Amino acid sequence: HFASGGKGPCSYLPSIMAGGGMQIVVLLVAMFALPQLSAILGAVDPLFVIMGLFGILAFAQQLAAPAEPADSRSDAAERRAQSQARSAEADTKRRGSEDSSLERLVLDAEKALANNNYARAEDLATRATSTDPESAKAWEILAMAQKWEGKRADAAETVRKAMEIYEVQSEALQQLAKELEEPHDDEAAAEANEQRGEEAIAKRQYDLAFGCYTKALDGLSPGSGDTQPLRLRLLRRRSECAQQLQDWSTCRRDATELLEHDPRDTSALLRRAAANEALEKFKAALDDARSLLAIDPRNAAANRISHSCQQALR
Repeated sequence: HFASGGKGPCSYLPSIMAGGGMQIVVLLVAMFALPQLSAILGAVDPLFVIMGLFGILAFAQQLAAPAEPADSRSDAAERRAQSQARSAEADTKRRGSEDSSLERLVLDAEKALANNNYARAEDLATRATSTDPESAKAWEILAMAQKWEGKRADAAETVRKAMEIYEVQSEALQQLAKELEEPHDDEAAAEANEQRGEEAIAKRQYDLAFGCYTKALDGLSPGSGDTQPLRLRLLRRRSECAQQLQDWSTCRRDATELLEHDPRDTSALLRRAAANEALEKFKAALDDARSLLAIDPRNAAANRISHSCQQALR
C-alpha cells in the first residue's frame, strides 16, 4: 500500500500536530511519563520538565504549520498592487478635480471682471488664491478687482502678499505694484471708469455702465472746478442708464443737477419730466414738459408727457 503511493502513518503527523493532536500527546506524557521521569531524574523539578515539553510542542507546531502556497503569496501581492493602483488613481482624480475647480474659478472671476462685476470677481479670485496660492492669474484678478472697486490699499496689500509671501511673479503684478505705489489721481481713475462705462453702454449693458459711472462720480472730489466738465458728463451718462433701468429716483436727481448747471438742457428736461411722470409727480412733470416745449415745440415726447399729465391732474 505504501509503495503504491499510499500514505504511511508518519505522513499524517503534520496534520495531527496542526489539528491539536500534539497537545493531547503532551498531556498524556505529563500524566503518565512525568511521574516515571521524576523517579528516574530525582532532583529535577517537574515544572522544568513541563516547560520543556511545552517548548517542544511549540517547536513541533511551527514545523508542522503548512507553508503558504506560492500562489497565495502571488495573489496577496497582486491585491496590494491593485490597492495601490486604485489609491493612485483616486489621488489623480482628486488633483484633476482641484485643477478643474481652480480653472473654473479663475475663468469665472475673469468674466466677472470683464463685466465690471468687481465684487463677484474679488470673491471668486479670493477663493482661487485659497485653492492655489501660486496662481499668478488669480492674484492679478483679485488685485485688479480691488483697484477698480476703489480699494487701492487692499489691492496694494494683495500684490505685496502675492509677491513677497507666496513668491508669485508676473509682469502684470509688477505693473500693478508700480501703479499702486504712485499717488492716486482721482480724475484719471474717474476717466478710466468712464471709459469702461462707455464700453458697457456700447454693449447695452446698462446695469454695468451705471456701476462704472457711479464709481467714477464717487471718486471725484465734490465741488472741484477742475473736474466739473467730467462730472457733468458722468451725470448725463448715468441718468441715461438710470432711465433705461427705470431707476427713476436716480434719473431725476442726476437730471436736476444737470439743469442746475444749464436750465435749457433739453435732454435733462426730458429725462426729469419722464422720471417725474413715472413717480406720479404729475405737476412737476408737466412743468418740465412745458419748459422743454418752450425750447422745442415739436418734441413729441414732451407733448405726450404734457397731455398725459394734464389728464392725470383733472
